Amino acid sequence: MTEAEFSAPAELAEGRGASVLQWISYGLFRGFFGCLCLLPEKLSYGLAAWLGSIHCRISKRRRTYALAMLRRAYPEETDEAKLLKLAEQGTGNLLKVSIDMALTTRRLKDGSFADYVDMSELRELELPAPWIGVSGHLGGWESGAIGACFAGYEVHVTARGIRNPLLHDWVLESRRKAGMQIHDRRGGLRDVAAALDRGGVLMQVVDQYQRKRGVEADWFGSPVKCERAAAALAVRRGYPLLVATCVRVGSGFRFKWVNQEVVEAVQTGDRAADVQATVEKVNRGLERLILRYPEQYLWIHNRYRVKV
Repeated sequence: MTEAEFSAPAELAEGRGASVLQWISYGLFRGFFGCLCLLPEKLSYGLAAWLGSIHCRISKRRRTYALAMLRRAYPEETDEAKLLKLAEQGTGNLLKVSIDMALTTRRLKDGSFADYVDMSELRELELPAPWIGVSGHLGGWESGAIGACFAGYEVHVTARGIRNPLLHDWVLESRRKAGMQIHDRRGGLRDVAAALDRGGVLMQVVDQYQRKRGVEADWFGSPVKCERAAAALAVRRGYPLLVATCVRVGSGFRFKWVNQEVVEAVQTGDRAADVQATVEKVNRGLERLILRYPEQYLWIHNRYRVKV
């Protein structure tokens, strides 16, 4: 598998142009999570879960965002405390993903990463490339993309450049070591389409609000602006979309790939309507997958543009 190439903006490449504040934030981030990684795994991940819970409790804004989505996902649940518990657990999982990134770098270096990720469901599916894997901020989504590389697929992802060039380079390098090929979200889909035509797969997280060029579709019963790129590519080229993710097994660094369903793109000839209908199908699959593992989902995202 060839080394990843990522056409990031020049000011983000190779750590150039980093300000003093960016160096400080980078050092604090790496130092904090590096220290957590030095702790016993049970303790470090337990601390991440606790910090996530505390953050969710003290942030009125994040609690409001979480309840806006959770009340739609669980319309019959009247106990707000139960819903907030899921929000706290999901926020803890987000912090665990940051620890995952640091541990992934180590375990790719020592060759042990594949021992921690069970990819049997993907292998047993025997879905021939090209296909598009769509997921949400659920479980260990980064580990899923890396695991697909170890399952024998040529994995392509699209990504935005991180404004802190030091963090950008660190994240990019860890993905390169796994064998992923990374493309800028701005104009990179043409290269992705060509790669898929050659037998690659695209992995994309599609559950965030899209302010620009989004397509309006239901998400847990309410209309929101949704990511359209994966659906548009599937409609144009006829690629199947695999709704799946890697869920965390236990509380630490161990994962299992979980397939939800294969979604066929809608192709009636009306491009705009087909893209929207395909997005709707993907959303239904993601909702079902999230409700299987709600404690691992990022509920605190402001998907509905709620004002606090």
